[in-house]
Amino acid sequence: MNTPIDLRRTQHAVWLAQELSFSRAAQRAHLSQTAFSRSIQALEASLGLQLFDRSTRHVVVTAVGVQWLAQAQAALSQADNLSALAADLAQGDGGELCIGASPLAIDCGVVEALLALRQRRPRLQLQVESGQWQRLREKLLSGQIELFVGYPGTVSDQLHCSVLPLADQPVSVFARAGHPLTQLPQCSPRQLLAYPWAGVQFGAPIRAGLQAILQSSDLPLVLETDSQTLLRSAMLQSDTLLLTWSQWLQADLASARVVDLCPRLHPWPPKELLKLPCAVVHRNDRGLSPAARQLVQLLTPGGE
Repeated sequence: MNTPIDLRRTQHAVWLAQELSFSRAAQRAHLSQTAFSRSIQALEASLGLQLFDRSTRHVVVTAVGVQWLAQAQAALSQADNLSALAADLAQGDGGELCIGASPLAIDCGVVEALLALRQRRPRLQLQVESGQWQRLREKLLSGQIELFVGYPGTVSDQLHCSVLPLADQPVSVFARAGHPLTQLPQCSPRQLLAYPWAGVQFGAPIRAGLQAILQSSDLPLVLETDSQTLLRSAMLQSDTLLLTWSQWLQADLASARVVDLCPRLHPWPPKELLKLPCAVVHRNDRGLSPAARQLVQLLTPGGE
């Protein structure tokens, strides 16, 4: 069975190899020369190696000592790095933070929260996995991310996760300017269903809400994709209607390139059915790192 290495005595040996003088190395260790010499002897005895030759007037590192001390110096450096990392992790100042963020999360304050976190923790290494909730759910399940921000879907039911709600995002149906439906003062659910739809991949509760609004079990979704660029292009270049949250289309709405059809819809749907939930989701069986906890505080109501 290997004897555990005494890092304190190892450090003494490294200093002796650097100084080649017991008196000077003992001063660096803040020990008497006698106590320092005993430390070196004890280390050599535990290793079964002679690291230094004391047969001459000067201290000389032996051949095996050269090999062992090179690795010892690397081990001491690694120990220092581990100690610094532990301090960083304990204080939330360093280490890594791997999270997921859906496109919806951008409009729920995740960008601002990450920037604020970076200002407070400048040495923190951030890794952000982007994608829709299904992909982020798998990343969370496999332990590749600590948490994700976005539409929670059914992840809490499957993974026993904590779901911390953020502000809901208004959802509507949008069309390009000049679309036939934009020429009408009002439109019915049946008229909306007459055109193809595009949208991101929503969960079952959102689909159920839309089916209730439109009074139909058959939604004409012909394009479902994570790509906002593709969704926007499909809407602007055809009669396809876009089902999405409103925030990311604000520039198009302000320039009148895009029209929100829900205000024209009659009868007017209940407002609670036209909202997309957004949340911070993390697993209950894994504790969050200090940096992740601070990010949650920045994102959730009442956070700093």
